[in-house]
Amino acid sequence: MEFKTIFVLFGVILVGYTSAQVPIPSHPDGYGVGGPADAHVVVEMFLDPLCPDCKASWPTVLQVIQVYGTKIHFRFHTFPLPYHTNSFVASQGVHVIANATNRNLDSIFLYVTKVFENQEKWYNDATKTMTMPQVVDSLATFVAQLGIVTKDTFLAGMTNDDINDETRISWKYACSRMVVGTPTFLINGVAVSADASWSLDDWKSVIDPILASNGVTPSKVQDCPPNQTECDYAPHKTQCCLTGERCIKNVGCRCFNLKLGNKCL
Repeated sequence: MEFKTIFVLFGVILVGYTSAQVPIPSHPDGYGVGGPADAHVVVEMFLDPLCPDCKASWPTVLQVIQVYGTKIHFRFHTFPLPYHTNSFVASQGVHVIANATNRNLDSIFLYVTKVFENQEKWYNDATKTMTMPQVVDSLATFVAQLGIVTKDTFLAGMTNDDINDETRISWKYACSRMVVGTPTFLINGVAVSADASWSLDDWKSVIDPILASNGVTPSKVQDCPPNQTECDYAPHKTQCCLTGERCIKNVGCRCFNLKLGNKCL
């Protein structure tokens, strides 16, 4: 009798565990740039597009990506928080962009960057007089103006059940990694205390020793030569503009001198 009771209890526990099992996605969760996924240093960020602390952390994160290039792998995951109004909608937008652009990382990172920059449009009280369809329409118009995808494409993605499921699975995946807030950073699977207060030097103080222990020369910030201007024209992409060139977002350094036939001096 005791054995049967134990067996039944075990069965109940097992059923409870399997019913709570995170669905296995069709590809690894998140969106990564830089080196391979098995690089010596893998930095993961769990973010909410409408989280002010994530917004504050993002510029330094982009610096880290730029400085280390292929020496590290950076990957972010969406984790919408319930007390940030519209955070699930904004997070689903990431997955919509990914599906509509065949996971084009430039488009995905541009979306995240621009939503952060315009966070006040959809954050909490900003939309208290709007219906959810109006919020989605506002976000779709914004995305179309950026030129990432058309408004109709974005709206179609927001009503796609599979993409909605992707967003939910990403959230559940974060929970399975014991994530409870944003931003949460992991380095090689271990949680670190990184937040918006961390500078590039703070990141380097953690990453460089790991690279060095694997025989990899730590990266140094590459400044542009004298008389050239740094152009951060897209997420994790930088050029040095020559005299007479202008920095154009999503394009890079270009000459605009009509008197010289658009040729630089």
